[in-house]
Amino acid sequence: MKLIAQADVVLALGSRMGPFGTLPQHGMDYWPKDAKIIQVEADHTNLGLVKKITVGIHGDAKATAKELLKRLQGKTLACDATKAERAAKIKSEKAAWEKELDEWTHERDQFSLDAIEEAKGEKTPTGGSYLHPRQVLRELEKAMPPRVMVSTDIGNINAIANSYLRFEEPRSFFAPMSFGNCGYSLPTMIGAKCAAPDRPAVAYAGDGAWGMSMVEIMTAVRHDIPVTAVVFHNRQWGAEKKNQVDFYNRRFVAGELESESFAGIAKAMGAEGIVVDKLEDVGPALKKAIDMQMNEGKTCVIEIMCTRELGDPFRRDALAKPVRFLDKYKDYV
Repeated sequence: MKLIAQADVVLALGSRMGPFGTLPQHGMDYWPKDAKIIQVEADHTNLGLVKKITVGIHGDAKATAKELLKRLQGKTLACDATKAERAAKIKSEKAAWEKELDEWTHERDQFSLDAIEEAKGEKTPTGGSYLHPRQVLRELEKAMPPRVMVSTDIGNINAIANSYLRFEEPRSFFAPMSFGNCGYSLPTMIGAKCAAPDRPAVAYAGDGAWGMSMVEIMTAVRHDIPVTAVVFHNRQWGAEKKNQVDFYNRRFVAGELESESFAGIAKAMGAEGIVVDKLEDVGPALKKAIDMQMNEGKTCVIEIMCTRELGDPFRRDALAKPVRFLDKYKDYV
């Protein structure tokens, strides 16, 4: 986001330039205002639909990229003079971001600090501790196998998971995108596993979204489509609670979730289940589940017990603070 804000030209290959890629997030209005925008899209109705563009190209992204490269060969470009400088800047920004992620062990807003304080003396049903989601995501990142495919559901923890996912090849990341399809990640990974059975398949979901699709574990078991699901059990609809913190002064409605053990439910459906409530067990649990998937053909649900702290929302523009027209509500924040 910091780097694209400095761009003179943006070449959008096969991107609709939708709200998740262009609207202000994390307190940054980063989409460049004065840059030339070249948009390449196979669907002509998406050209210039969301953002004003300078040039629209109706065509296949790969074919267009090849043709553009062909036309640039042998030409001296103005940007060549600053190539080394820009590479150094990119490297520096990436290093700074990695350092920030390493040090970012828990959320720092007041609601999350209160939630962390509440969880200090609280034990999980298996006698362990409730874990910080960011620490969990970092440990999962370290334990990810080569060639892994990952899908993320909608929800608060899934939104911050994007910062902790690294891929080395295409067709590896499956996100629900603009529609906010609750319950998306598990069925998506089942489909991806059918398409690429030689690759490890991992689905991330919060406990709210998991309730929408966890019955598909039976589908995976019945049809021998082994996948691994990581369920962040924080006993709440996190994305909705974040909105109610930011816009409604903690006036919570239908945000709490009390559920049975998702690992236990997975076992009842014929899969394996692992409960994780110690940080040092996160990586080994993922490695064990992947081994079961790839070598034993087994589906496994890893249930991670998390605190109720909340990350930054994926779209702060989705809501605005309510306008109070009646005097009796004027004191409401």
